[in-house]
Amino acid sequence: MGNKIEEVRRMFLEFFSKKKHKIIEGSSLIPNNDKSLLFTNAGMNQFKEYFLGYKKPFYPRITTIQKCIRVGGKHNDLENVGFTNRHHTFFEMLGNFSFGDYFKKEAIFYAWELLTDSKWFGLEKKKIYITVYYTDIETYNIWYKNIGIPKKNILLVKDKDNILYNSDNFWQMSETGPCGPSTEIFYDLGCNLKGDIKNDIGNRFIEIWNIVFIQFNKNLNGELIPLPIKSVDTGMGLERISSILEGLDSNYKLYFFQKIIKNINNYIKTKNLGHNSLKVIADHIRSSIYLISEGILPSNEKRGYILRRIIRRAINHGRILGRKKPFFYKLVTKYIKYVNKKERIFLYKKIDNIIHIIKTEEENFNKIINSGILLLEKEIKKSNKNYLSGKQIFYLYDTFGLSPDLIQNICIDKKINLDKKEFTKYMEIQRQQSRKNNSFKKKINLYYKNKISKFDGYKNFISYSKILDIYINEILIDKINFGDIGEIILDITPFYGESGGQIGDIGYLEKDKKNIFQVYNTKIQGNLIIHKGKMILGSLKKDDYLYSKINKLNRMMISRNHSATHLLHSVLRKKFGTHVEQKGSLINDQYLRFDFSYNNPLELQDIFNIEKEINNYIFKNIPIQIYIKKKKEIQNNNIIALFNDKYDNTIRIVDIKNVSKEFCCGTHVLNTQEIGFFVIIKFSNIANGIKRIHAITHNLALEYIQKQNKNIKFISKIFRTDEENLIKNILLDKKKINILKFDIKELEEYIVLKEEKILAENNIILNDINLLISKVYSLNPKIFSFFIKKILKKFKKTIIFLSTKWKKKIFFIIKITKNISKKINAIEIIQKNLDKKVCKLNGCANIAQGSIYLNKDEYYFFLSKIRLFILNKINKLI
Repeated sequence: MGNKIEEVRRMFLEFFSKKKHKIIEGSSLIPNNDKSLLFTNAGMNQFKEYFLGYKKPFYPRITTIQKCIRVGGKHNDLENVGFTNRHHTFFEMLGNFSFGDYFKKEAIFYAWELLTDSKWFGLEKKKIYITVYYTDIETYNIWYKNIGIPKKNILLVKDKDNILYNSDNFWQMSETGPCGPSTEIFYDLGCNLKGDIKNDIGNRFIEIWNIVFIQFNKNLNGELIPLPIKSVDTGMGLERISSILEGLDSNYKLYFFQKIIKNINNYIKTKNLGHNSLKVIADHIRSSIYLISEGILPSNEKRGYILRRIIRRAINHGRILGRKKPFFYKLVTKYIKYVNKKERIFLYKKIDNIIHIIKTEEENFNKIINSGILLLEKEIKKSNKNYLSGKQIFYLYDTFGLSPDLIQNICIDKKINLDKKEFTKYMEIQRQQSRKNNSFKKKINLYYKNKISKFDGYKNFISYSKILDIYINEILIDKINFGDIGEIILDITPFYGESGGQIGDIGYLEKDKKNIFQVYNTKIQGNLIIHKGKMILGSLKKDDYLYSKINKLNRMMISRNHSATHLLHSVLRKKFGTHVEQKGSLINDQYLRFDFSYNNPLELQDIFNIEKEINNYIFKNIPIQIYIKKKKEIQNNNIIALFNDKYDNTIRIVDIKNVSKEFCCGTHVLNTQEIGFFVIIKFSNIANGIKRIHAITHNLALEYIQKQNKNIKFISKIFRTDEENLIKNILLDKKKINILKFDIKELEEYIVLKEEKILAENNIILNDINLLISKVYSLNPKIFSFFIKKILKKFKKTIIFLSTKWKKKIFFIIKITKNISKKINAIEIIQKNLDKKVCKLNGCANIAQGSIYLNKDEYYFFLSKIRLFILNKINKLI
């Protein structure tokens, strides 16, 4: 990246290091500890458990530079990207944090020193403006009295819509939980721009730093309760502060952005290097590269959907600038060239995969978009009023991914008007539905906790425990009674809480054998292990002591499947290469499911080879060792780290000797022989470049093989052959069946030609209407369509009634040409002439078909009634 970016990065970390902050690496773009977020969107995400009080931080002062994605949810900058000077889908956030250490005064003094001291950023003091929550007098006085900011440069920000704490300067993690006032620092660009801090934020006055004072816990009643420890959370955009320090009025004028834009223009060839579409593409190649490097793949769900939207939006903007051929994937190498050395090394390891994924998505989308443009042009041709409705625009956008801007450009060339207001309405309906269906909706954090549940279940299946808390319907209570469904938190428990793909344990909490709580599932929330279930006998109350007992058989099956998952992961990497990455897993007592990245197809022989190698490891009875190591002691690159908690000093390693080493908190067997047997029961593609394997172990694997063997013996008996010749006999019979099908088809065609001739000869012409009624031989009613097509080629004004006996039922169809269907109704003809209930009848005025059970006499009587009814109808028309 440009020199200024790197200089700002270095100075920020150096400054806070001198202020006794521990420098910590930013976390993954995929939050490890927060299912409520699609992506990491702020520096504080990784420290959420510290703010909540679930975990005690190892360092009271921390500083980071965090990669962030802001697309979707509360922080959705996508539509602004490229059309403002400061918004990005991907950016880096500079942050400093205090957990129970310094608070308002120190945080403000640090920010002021870094921004204004000539040793550091050296911004002009008179150009700095401040916003403060209107009741936070303490913060106001620090800025005014201690720092010396003039009153006119401090803006008190009130609540929106008279809703308490609903303010840009009052931060809340969610509806309840940690919260507090914030103060924001703005810089006046001047640049001959008019306006003041109240009315021109984002144009003349640019927010550069947000400092949040987390000092309260908000309960369900909306009350603010002081927290036992007070924390500071700050965030400053790296690109934003860098552009200000360079005296630029846009982030897109930074050195590295300009380099990217010029490279884009090598493919686009536009004279206007300031075009908004170039900015969109420059931003989106960054976010696409980093998302894919974190293992995200384009799809129609969740994170993959966001990546797909970003890639497609960039391609659409390439189209707006006239580029129809694939180009986006070619920018990957160009971008990586301008990042710093550390990032370059990281991205080069994944560059081939990144290029492949973007190229595949781009080629597929170009096919879709070409189809969409053809449809758009058809819609334009059909439009008599030179007008496209909002519904038509939305369909093209939603189904084919054509951006409104691209549609508008095409329509301007064709002089077609667009109904943008109606399109906006459809878009809002979609957004509301998306919010309603959002699978990342977060559970309300009810209480701030310093309590801890100790997990004691790696070796023990029973623990003597004390009840810390009881919840029913998310309300804290003192007692749970018979029949109640609730959640119980213990001080110590053998129950494993769902995590790392492994489901939670089931079992019982028992007191004196007279009070029993059945545990259906176990979850983890921070440092708390939550037992979900039902009181099936007696009652329990807070502070009771009891025995917590997991279902041992269920745990053993889960542990076998978890150890087998490690073997599977290792064999896949050994067979297909170390670039194979785990993309998800589910481990329960019935099966294991494993998702992994692999671009080539999986063949059946591959599956057999994988099974064979894993079972070889199982039969060798390899010991499985589990040990704890300090992070700084771990230097072995062969250890697979999937969920790397960067702030825990100790790591639990599961070591299957000479086969696999992984960071893992799950439960495992003592040796591979305990897994028993391993069988893959299903494998499939679930996304572009992502494969999924389902497998089973131990007795379930044996039962599966026995069932398959039983089926083979049964099929062999049907074919009257031995198992060795079974496939040969099946293929031989299949060949015979195909010959018979061909013969039947020829016979049916012969009968159709013959019956068609008979029908034509027996045609009744009345009032210029042709009436053809026939009973066909016992043939598949599917041939009706052949009859009707052939007959309608000869007779234009016609009523056709066909019937046949097939599989003990009478099937019939009546077809009336549209030129007379307004006078004679097909459905009415059937309904008026059936005494018995029709098994199945559907149709409309000009065609109806159905089936019915009739004996021979009833059938002929039915045909006669139909003939007379139709003749009478025709006579009435004369």
